Amino acid sequence: MKKNLLILFGGESSEHEVSEISAYNVIKAIDTDEYNIFKIGITKKGIWYLYEGDNEFIKGGKWEQFNNKRAFISPCKSYSGIVVENQDKFEKIPIDVCYPVLHGKNGEDGTIQGLLTLAGIKFVGCGCMSSALCMDKVMAKMIFEENGIPHTPYVYMKKGDNIEEFIKEVAEKIGYPCFVKPSNAGSSVGAKKVKEEAELFGAINDAFCHDYKVLVEKFINCREIETAVMGNFEISVAGPGEITSESEFYDYDTKYITNSNVGYVIPADLSASQTHKIVEYAKKAYKALDCKGLSRIDFFLSKDDGEIYLNEINTLPGFTDISMYPKLFMSEGVSYKTIVSELLKNASL
Repeated sequence: MKKNLLILFGGESSEHEVSEISAYNVIKAIDTDEYNIFKIGITKKGIWYLYEGDNEFIKGGKWEQFNNKRAFISPCKSYSGIVVENQDKFEKIPIDVCYPVLHGKNGEDGTIQGLLTLAGIKFVGCGCMSSALCMDKVMAKMIFEENGIPHTPYVYMKKGDNIEEFIKEVAEKIGYPCFVKPSNAGSSVGAKKVKEEAELFGAINDAFCHDYKVLVEKFINCREIETAVMGNFEISVAGPGEITSESEFYDYDTKYITNSNVGYVIPADLSASQTHKIVEYAKKAYKALDCKGLSRIDFFLSKDDGEIYLNEINTLPGFTDISMYPKLFMSEGVSYKTIVSELLKNASL
């Protein structure tokens, strides 16, 4: 008997368009002999619609132009599914498993995971607490430190803190150049490289547009190394692979819009010792933050002294045709279709 599978895509985050492209690719890979697919698209204004049209219209955002029915996930376990507005009545559709193909705000931060847990619907990816901790760069770094995992030196401030005192702290503890980032944001959204103190005030205020908490990290002259992790209690790590780019840093535009001069070196050209350390740090971080399902774990490898720094954990990484997570597993002989199938098998509450 087929299972009812819900795909969530879009969302209110700055990664809305990336989510649509990822969802398009994921949907193509799903075994329709095993699953009945239901699709809910979420607009940038947070309106939910059941989308029943051609999948081709998802990746460009044209799905919103159709006369879609409003729909939502019921938090009531007696429903364990979605409720669809159909003229003057509501239709209930039970859901067995959900793949939230949502990136960033309300996708990776534990909010949608909390709703699915309340609803009693199994879902792909990390749980509520794990998602929230990984999304918050400051909280994640605290856990890295507690577990002896090297990470980029940083300081942080919250809205309402004394910005002049914080700027002094940056000069004393971090120095220039440095990177300014919102604590809760993905795909380098709101991140900026700051070369001198005169640029810092504006960069901090820009980052505050995306979160109430901002961190400043030490600049590392580095290579960007990424790993892909899959599993719940038994995990597998693919990679490491390396991202190369002629951009000053691998920002949102470079990742998803221009993709200019970006290279993927898989496997990365590393020594056996470096590969072993990165894989072990990835496993350790995945377990320390109670991850399950999948995560892409990103590292910096210093060009100056060879030191390894864990940068961040992405709990619902991109699944576009240029995304590193599927590329890493595919390089080891695992097809895109098999990756999606395994993730759905590992879905849990």
